[in-house]
Amino acid sequence: MSKKTNKILLIEDNPELLKRKIEELSGCFTHEIDTVENFAQLKEYVISNRDDVFIALLDYYLDGAKIGENVDFLMEHKIPTIVYTKEFSKDLRDRLIDKGVLEYLIKKPNSDLSYSVRLIERVYNNQSIKALIVDNNENFRNKLASNLQQFGLASLQSHDAKSTLELLAKHDDIQIVIIDLDISGEIQGMELVEEIRENYPSTSLAILGVSPHGYNSQLSIEFLKKGANDFIIKPFVKEQLNLRIMQVLELLDTIEEKHIAATVDQLTQLKNRRGLEIESKAMIESAFETKSNLSVAMIDIDHFKAVNDTYGHDIGDSVLKFLSQQLTSSFRKKDLIVRNGGEEFSIILEDLSLEKAIEMFEKLRMKIENTIFEEGDTKIAITVSIGLFYGFEHSMESMLKKADEKLYEAKNSGRNRLKV
Repeated sequence: MSKKTNKILLIEDNPELLKRKIEELSGCFTHEIDTVENFAQLKEYVISNRDDVFIALLDYYLDGAKIGENVDFLMEHKIPTIVYTKEFSKDLRDRLIDKGVLEYLIKKPNSDLSYSVRLIERVYNNQSIKALIVDNNENFRNKLASNLQQFGLASLQSHDAKSTLELLAKHDDIQIVIIDLDISGEIQGMELVEEIRENYPSTSLAILGVSPHGYNSQLSIEFLKKGANDFIIKPFVKEQLNLRIMQVLELLDTIEEKHIAATVDQLTQLKNRRGLEIESKAMIESAFETKSNLSVAMIDIDHFKAVNDTYGHDIGDSVLKFLSQQLTSSFRKKDLIVRNGGEEFSIILEDLSLEKAIEMFEKLRMKIENTIFEEGDTKIAITVSIGLFYGFEHSMESMLKKADEKLYEAKNSGRNRLKV
């Protein structure tokens, strides 16, 4: 997954409007806002900074540019662009949309601000996801891919059910699938939606159904019944497609935010007990299928109550975040690191021998012992006790309980040690 670019390019030759627009946007975003005031500055900026910009907000009548020249320049450099003008013109709107502009809005104080904010946030978030276009018409696929690129959304293409399912399995950043009713092969669009939903729920993957004009309206109902999030009839205007995509992806974002809130410890940003319960299921299933062992550790900060009593709970919270950083930097991305509550943590590792697991946890223990926590004038030496269970059982609670028994042994035998 590529790194998101974080800059908004604001292009406006009226200093008063420029100031006002910056004030409006700054209250809505944490994104950096760079500005240019004429066409010469725009060309110089884009040539040097194209890869830093994810969207441009453009004054159509820009000093130094022939009519439409500024738009053509931004389209040439494939920058998603919202164009602002003083008055609405249907002819101008149609020309801009045909050129590849994302949206055309009126330049007035607070005009369409909430909609602009939604568009900007959507384009920003689209950088980390992909769309999958499924249609048996290559020309339509290419045109739709170009439209999605103007929305900041990269895409993959497929013409049949087999390649669609293969692409979904290979690319876990696909977040929306746009499926036409008529596709190549025996399995048609409606059946493909149903097959996709067997493995990809509507809470994690959006499906937009498409059918040609003139098909029975009952088709839209059937698409939705099979599991599509929404439905659109072609030919459609680009704004209509963008709005449908924006709505279904915003819903997925909301679901993801709620999932994160439910499964992530807010102080440390590690998984919480609920996250442990959900994510450990797949680890147990994989270990069972491969007949392999898990390394399940319980970790406790030694004398943590004394830290809170001596330095206060704010420092105590900082110590917990400090330890979380030590844990995250010491293990692999796929390892499950959890704050159980208070000063207690658990870690579950796959694909390791007992010797390697002991080596990793002993290295962690020594690293923490030799790293002084510092905040302002406060310096604290931190140690941890670790209990490790190595093996396999069908219940994570059972394995955690056995690791906890080893943790109790480590505490009772002097702390700052590992017991297996």
